[in-house]
Amino acid sequence: MRVLLVFPRFRYPSGDPPLGVAYLAAILRRAGHEVLIADTTFVRRPMRHLRFLMEQWEPELIGISAMTSMVANVRSVARLAKEMRRPPLVVVGGPHATVMPEETLTDERVDLVCVGEGEQTLLELAEQDGQPEGVAGLWYRREGQVVRNEARPPAANLDSLPFPAWDLLDMDRYIELWFQLDAVRYGLRGTSAMASRGCPYHCSYCQPTLERLFGRRIRHRCPESIVAELRELKGRYRIDGVMWLDDTFLLNREWVRKTCAALVDAELGLIWGCNVRADRCDRDTLAVMQEAGLRIVHLGIESGSQRVLDEIYHKGITLEQVREAVATAKGLGLMVRGYFMLGAPTETETEVRATIRLANELPLDDVSFSITTPLPHTDLYENTKHLIVQDLSQFDYYRAPVYGGDSVLPAKKLDRLKKGAYLKFYVGRRRFWRTARSVMGLSGLKKALLKLQRF
Repeated sequence: MRVLLVFPRFRYPSGDPPLGVAYLAAILRRAGHEVLIADTTFVRRPMRHLRFLMEQWEPELIGISAMTSMVANVRSVARLAKEMRRPPLVVVGGPHATVMPEETLTDERVDLVCVGEGEQTLLELAEQDGQPEGVAGLWYRREGQVVRNEARPPAANLDSLPFPAWDLLDMDRYIELWFQLDAVRYGLRGTSAMASRGCPYHCSYCQPTLERLFGRRIRHRCPESIVAELRELKGRYRIDGVMWLDDTFLLNREWVRKTCAALVDAELGLIWGCNVRADRCDRDTLAVMQEAGLRIVHLGIESGSQRVLDEIYHKGITLEQVREAVATAKGLGLMVRGYFMLGAPTETETEVRATIRLANELPLDDVSFSITTPLPHTDLYENTKHLIVQDLSQFDYYRAPVYGGDSVLPAKKLDRLKKGAYLKFYVGRRRFWRTARSVMGLSGLKKALLKLQRF
């Protein structure tokens, strides 16, 4: 079957390649299907580009990856697909479609919705020439009624999946704009990867969406598979580093130690970073990871208010644990990037300023300030949807608050606070010269311009 996979990112280009569609392409191609990826991340006129591809290649099936921030783009792509001389079957998957399958099917140009992990579901659909009957994980319409096939359990063995189809992406461009390890060394060649799926925690801004996508149990790839992928990436793309995008890398300490031992034995010479929780950062394990190449940890701090962490985000950490985690990592010589959210419902200006103050008091090397955005059917969304004043198609956690009313900060004030937070951190006395050095050279300037789009 001829399959076109679309990643409709029309704004906010990133250095992180869309691994989800790359995994889908790889498993379809391994089974003998013809596959192309239409990744619009770096395309100036995405709809014109997609029209050309559809007209020239005439795919029989189009799979569209849907994140909430891309909902309007998904609709445009589906509409375009149905305008073709031979309209293909349109299936939508990804996080947004998984949590809102029935709503996604209200668009008559969407034929099918893939709920949960999509590799095996899409493969079976292609093997059945687009006939959805009996394919677990699919929802579709039949005679005006929504048909819900049985749920598909998450893949039990991640090692059975092929490596992502990097060759179908513009990896040179992604590597050029990749900045995940820039705090360690500017201009480092690298990319992102995943070693596990799932998260057992209950943060209100993620759950139960992650559970619906990946199930309750966290699954890890074996160390041998991880080493093989890194060896392949280094051989193909001459990378020097990698960022593990796993929601929480430092969970199973035994697996971490085995993986690190395999990395040391492999002698690949790669450095890397990962996401960690403040309550999992013990010195001994971080030291083992450091020996295997760890150079930076990304820490979800979220707020400088314990009330906000407890009552709104259900984060399950304390500010004291945050300070201890940062001190432990810095004590080992590791870099730390902190993630923060501003503008939660009932969050006061005093609490927002406490978050900004914490970001500057901690010895962080990098930060990200985003606008609190309740993704559909997360606990945060369900608890605060009466305050939402924006349509889902307008959700943008970089720039546009979605809440309104007296229990949230005014949008203009929140925007000023966020911009001031970035300026204070990156242009303040402690980091000014480091910030100035980061934009020197063509690559540094390009990355800075991309980041400014989110400012």
